[in-house]
Amino acid sequence: MRIVIDLQACQSTGSRHRGIGRYSLALAKAMVRNAGDHEIWLMLSSLFPETILPLREAFSGMVPQERIVIWGAPGPVAELVPQNYWRSRAAEILREQALAALRPDFVHVTSLFEGSGDDAVSSVAISGEHIPTAVTLYDLIPLMYDKQYLNDPAQRAWYYRKLASLKRADLLLAISDSSRQEGMDLLQLSPERVVSISSAVDEHFQLRSCSDEAMQALRARYGITRDMVMYTGGIDIRKNIDGLIQAYAGLPVAVRQQHQLAIVCSVQKADRERIAALITQLGLAEDEIILTGFVPDEDLPLLYQDCKLFVFPSWHEGFGLPALEAMCCGAPVIAANTSSLPEVLECPEALFDPRDIKAITAKILQVLEQPEFAARLREHGLQQSKKFSWDASANKALRAIEASHAHLQQIAAAKVHVCLPVIKPRLAYVSPLPQVASGIASYSADLLPELADYYDITLITQQSEVNAPWLTANFAIHDSEWFTANAASFDRVLYHFGNSPAHAYMYPLFASYPGTVVLHDYFLSDALANLEMSSLMPGLWAQHLYLSHGYAALLERRDAADYKAVMAKYPCSSSILERAEGVIVHSAYARELARTWLTGWPACQWQQVPLLRRIPAASDRQLARKKLGLDEQDFVLCSFGMLGPTKLNHVLLDAWLESALSKDAHCHLIFVGKNDPGEYGAQLQARIGNGERVRITGFTTAEEFALYLQAADGAVQLRTLSRGETSAAVLECMAYGLPVILNRNGAMAELPADAVLGMPDQFTQAELLQAIGKLHEDSKSSQLTGQAARQFVQAHHAPALIARSYAEAIEEFAQTETAARMHRSLSAIADIPAVSPQHPHLQAEVAIDDLRELARHLGNSTPRPGKRMVMLDVGAWSQSQQALPAAWKAALESMILARQDLRFEPVCYAGPDFRYARSWTFEQLSLSGPAPADDFVTVRAGDLYLDLSGCKDLQMQTMQLQQLGVICHAIAAQMQANMVDLSASPALLAEFLAVLPLETD
Repeated sequence: MRIVIDLQACQSTGSRHRGIGRYSLALAKAMVRNAGDHEIWLMLSSLFPETILPLREAFSGMVPQERIVIWGAPGPVAELVPQNYWRSRAAEILREQALAALRPDFVHVTSLFEGSGDDAVSSVAISGEHIPTAVTLYDLIPLMYDKQYLNDPAQRAWYYRKLASLKRADLLLAISDSSRQEGMDLLQLSPERVVSISSAVDEHFQLRSCSDEAMQALRARYGITRDMVMYTGGIDIRKNIDGLIQAYAGLPVAVRQQHQLAIVCSVQKADRERIAALITQLGLAEDEIILTGFVPDEDLPLLYQDCKLFVFPSWHEGFGLPALEAMCCGAPVIAANTSSLPEVLECPEALFDPRDIKAITAKILQVLEQPEFAARLREHGLQQSKKFSWDASANKALRAIEASHAHLQQIAAAKVHVCLPVIKPRLAYVSPLPQVASGIASYSADLLPELADYYDITLITQQSEVNAPWLTANFAIHDSEWFTANAASFDRVLYHFGNSPAHAYMYPLFASYPGTVVLHDYFLSDALANLEMSSLMPGLWAQHLYLSHGYAALLERRDAADYKAVMAKYPCSSSILERAEGVIVHSAYARELARTWLTGWPACQWQQVPLLRRIPAASDRQLARKKLGLDEQDFVLCSFGMLGPTKLNHVLLDAWLESALSKDAHCHLIFVGKNDPGEYGAQLQARIGNGERVRITGFTTAEEFALYLQAADGAVQLRTLSRGETSAAVLECMAYGLPVILNRNGAMAELPADAVLGMPDQFTQAELLQAIGKLHEDSKSSQLTGQAARQFVQAHHAPALIARSYAEAIEEFAQTETAARMHRSLSAIADIPAVSPQHPHLQAEVAIDDLRELARHLGNSTPRPGKRMVMLDVGAWSQSQQALPAAWKAALESMILARQDLRFEPVCYAGPDFRYARSWTFEQLSLSGPAPADDFVTVRAGDLYLDLSGCKDLQMQTMQLQQLGVICHAIAAQMQANMVDLSASPALLAEFLAVLPLETD
């Protein structure tokens, strides 16, 4: 599982220096240590920038920096400040959007009750969208003592909003059995949803050696002059500090003269004044009660160790961590007999009634006057404390998360299908349609009548005429201009992308209105290149080449003798796929290509829907042969589809001409499709000559194509250099019950062995001849293969089945995919009032700066797929529009080409972030354009920043990058001085490259 831990408890001003912060940090570290096969990610908030680098350091070597993710929001967001209303609500949506973008299997919120007075942000399913979530449950004390804690209406409203989030959590990880019972009783939760994981203390809370001099210095630092009775844990009404002081005042004077009561914690001015008045009222001497103020963790163990007694008189505790800390350090501990404290101490004789002042006094006196009792408590505490460990708590937490995850999966598995809407959503269907010369146009004509069962469909196409009676009679058809004006009225948008110019109008539409993509060909480079070079869409290929593959691909194109080699190498589809709300492919092979090209992108979450094929009605073979001029006794072998080098038509022709069948007057080889228009096609035709028994039909109508399918005895469909497509021709042959000889290349490797006559991907001519010979000679076996093929298509590719699968995929994407959720998040943010409904008199507006910050944080919270980026700061030249020095230009090009495992991006700082220097770089490197916009840079942990000029003071900016996990370097001054003639100093480039990371994920 991927488990994301929200560690704001270690950042917030209210928790990071207190028990919740210490608990959360220690538990998170233990969960990382004990994660096993689980993948632990940490999420931090940029609203506490001073805490980010220390927390990165705390997990250094434990969690890869790439898995420590920073999210952000416009601040301030403290909820109890009315002016923060819009920002606090927007921040909740932004946080959940950032979580969803990480695609977690489970989220662990280490502290939910945060953010009333500072910039912490916490929620569970605030937008109603479910992300499996566990929340640490410390206690429900404010709910139990609402008159003391929830008098203020705003505070009460904040707390009850958090309670609603708590009830929406899938799992509560209670820090004690007592807290678990509170969760079940007060929130009416089932026992399996609340699991006790207990607690522990940090390793430095233990007995340690300390010289007398050092101990005296420590005591002097805090004003301790006599033996000490100690308390720590905060000043709060439930902590019962007043009761402790009153109980201490009840001790005999002689005992008090030998001791001091040290209250070891931060004390606010109002509390200090109140306690001073109580001390005076009780007639205590000024030095009998010590208020130390805040004590750092490094001093606490020695104070525990030095005290004669540790008293914990709290009325109610979620766990009571200070009591366990004191036990670990060898202090005799007594505590209240309430809530969780009895299970922490497990020592009835050490407990007292915290509301009985005399009982507290008596227990304190018993320890101070009975050394054997004190010794027994010390020894018991040391042994009892060994029962608690962070590893044990972490393992309990992980097992509980595993169980909850398994339960949720069982519920999901019980749903056979995605629940489809009762009212049909409005779907914009963007695709070529008949009579466009495109297989996807015909495919759409077959799919749409079935898909209409699930959607109210409008067809978006740019062609002047649609030649499909069913479509024109049943669907509204509009062009891209109409869609641009009416896009907001649609619930879903579906794009069919293929590797042909027929999809030209879809690229600008998709850039503005992304939706679900049906990817028929993984490679789109042929179409993009043709559209650019035909001047229909200038610069289109260059832009997609850069966006998908970076400057390395553009440099290769610039210097290539044959641009077709660049087309064949780079698919150029990543820039589309990364923005899609969901991706539908027809084969597992397309997913494999995505894993190769989309580094860090979860192609496993794409939906695989088989290519639709209709099962033809019973055919008349004899009539078809008569119409085609073929005799009944002829052996007819066909190859279907447009001819070209990747179809290996020449290989089939060579094998046929070598076989005995070529000399048989009753044997025919027919290539059914349009010939290649170039030299390849000319060579094929020259070899064939004017022979009647081997021929290329040229373009055929659908009716003619069907005649050849009916008339053939078998088909040969060969392929090399698959572009990720699924062969419609192969499935069409199978639907007609033809035995098909094929090589297992690309998606064709996935077809079942009994339904095709398969050969190895790299087959020999002998293997091909053997397969053709078997097809010719063993008609019974061939017939069985054809029957199995037809049955397979009927079972897996039938239109109704495929349409249902489309609808389920589209709806699942709409519910779960990050891009779709992003659109809903933006819509939800747009609906937030500028001010709280409880404070309408404020009449504030959302500041433009908040909107800019919102956009910036949304960009940074969306994981950037692809290679690790090297930011090359060229601001010294680009901002002044200076030319890049020749040596730097050579260095830049050499780096890009030498390290194609990295993505090099020249950038410049343009406050409050870095921007890409694309326009300037395209010009400097003489790359064909126009360049994409100079957008803000989206970074991820593990990226590298290099200041090439080395002369700018960017300390604040680079610190922000470091908080995001970017490794920052500046080029040494000596290196710049030497950067005169790079070609004369190869060692200089090696030095330059030496700062780059050696490996990428």
